[in-house]
Amino acid sequence: MRPYAALISMNLLLLLTMGCSKNSEPTGANSDGSVDNTIVFLDAGDSVPVSPDGGVACGDNCNYQTQQGCPANQMCHPSLNADQTQVSAQCLTEGTKAAGESCNWMECKPGLFCAADKQCRHLCCSGDWSVCASNETCTEAIVLQGPDAGMPLSARVNVCQLEDPCDVLNPNSCPAGKSCYIVNSRGNVRCLPTGSASLNESCTSTKLCKSGFTCVQSASGVGTCRRLCRAVVGGADPYCPTSEGYCSHFVRDPPEVGECTPAR
Repeated sequence: MRPYAALISMNLLLLLTMGCSKNSEPTGANSDGSVDNTIVFLDAGDSVPVSPDGGVACGDNCNYQTQQGCPANQMCHPSLNADQTQVSAQCLTEGTKAAGESCNWMECKPGLFCAADKQCRHLCCSGDWSVCASNETCTEAIVLQGPDAGMPLSARVNVCQLEDPCDVLNPNSCPAGKSCYIVNSRGNVRCLPTGSASLNESCTSTKLCKSGFTCVQSASGVGTCRRLCRAVVGGADPYCPTSEGYCSHFVRDPPEVGECTPAR
């Protein structure tokens, strides 16, 4: 449930450092009255979005994504163990309903799960959106009810769920207590509980940044919070503070959204 970094090319870095001095940078007014630079790079990263390979280890006794480990006419599906104290991947009789069809428990085809919205959706692990449709994300965790309506038990697997119609630059586009976040490297967004990590602080898929920021992972795998900006010609509110660099749109960002990227 985290965006992946795209390294800025050396040519772009040279352009950023040589284009103009701090004193000559054009500025724009934010909604709060502050003034920042309006330099925008609309094509700062052209690498193809890459999904995490969650299918390598997706389930214990069998594989939810690849369906390996189960005989014919059976499917790898999350289910309560015999003692009903935890959930594991088990080979059970396969269902017949396809992705997107309405369903009840155990009615979906192999590789699918009857999600909370009563539709068959693809099982996925570790944010692997490669099995999801282009407007879906691998962020919806599966939990099963314990015995006698007891404590919910994590299945340690997700389902592909439709992205939310929210705006990462609008703090009011999600319900109270949640904010809009970029959740994968192809720019899908979801409303998630608002995080607290601020600019340049460490972040992960479970330790989220504040609203209006995104978690960018470096080549070494370390995530840090970076401010988001409006990536349109000439810039628009919110701009990037001059101390945080230039508004740069990467392929991992939604349309007209960029990241405040320091020049190096």
